[in-house]
Amino acid sequence: MPELPEVETIRRQLADSVVGAVVVGVEVRRASCYIGRELLSQEKIEKVARIGKYLFLHFESGRGFVIHLKMTGRMVIDVASYDKLPHTRVVIKLKDGRRLYYWDSRTFGYVKYVEDIELEHERQKRKLGPDPWEMSEARFFTLTSQHMRPIKNLILDQALLAGVGNIYANDGLWEAGIDPRRMAKNLTKKESDMLLASLRLVMERGLITGGASDNSYVNALGEKGSYQDEFRAYKRTGKPCLRCRKKLERIVVGGRGTWVCGKCQG
Repeated sequence: MPELPEVETIRRQLADSVVGAVVVGVEVRRASCYIGRELLSQEKIEKVARIGKYLFLHFESGRGFVIHLKMTGRMVIDVASYDKLPHTRVVIKLKDGRRLYYWDSRTFGYVKYVEDIELEHERQKRKLGPDPWEMSEARFFTLTSQHMRPIKNLILDQALLAGVGNIYANDGLWEAGIDPRRMAKNLTKKESDMLLASLRLVMERGLITGGASDNSYVNALGEKGSYQDEFRAYKRTGKPCLRCRKKLERIVVGGRGTWVCGKCQG
């Protein structure tokens, strides 16, 4: 599933390429991937925003699109091959002839047309926690100290901390030297601070490298990222720990595949 660095990469690229463009129509190829009524008039794109893993295309009229990529979604601008791909679900047509393609092999994501994009933006913001960069150390420690649940489960809870998914949770916990099974309430202030800093570190690296393309993710230009070449722990079963060389183990925490070094995160 695309996480914060992947979605933010797409947001930045779309902001560079479609702000000021005019939407003249929408072609829905899979009904379940489009929510809301049809486009009744041309709409000029004013800005592209993000909250957690959600994208928002704001129109000058006050309407707009909300896009959630879920597990396998892609949002690609002006890559002609997507016009004929079987998993292209929604095509947003621009006045200048370009097309914005929503592609999704598993069809869990969607493009949603809303009458009040600011209201939808605020609604999602209230439902989600802050990004790691918006969370202060003091607030994060207060959060961890209130929950008797595995720390990995806590940082994956979008209502508490937005944008962190399985990739960056695994790598952030490894970077901080914290066992993902540790109860959040048992973290010291120093450990809590280190974890927040580590999450920021690995996600910043994800942004620099254009995201992780170990599965189906590509950016808005149809290109793969390279963070998968720098995984610290994620999907490194049996490979040596980058610190101590002990082989990493795969366990399950909260129903999610989890990778841990028994020595460094013991």
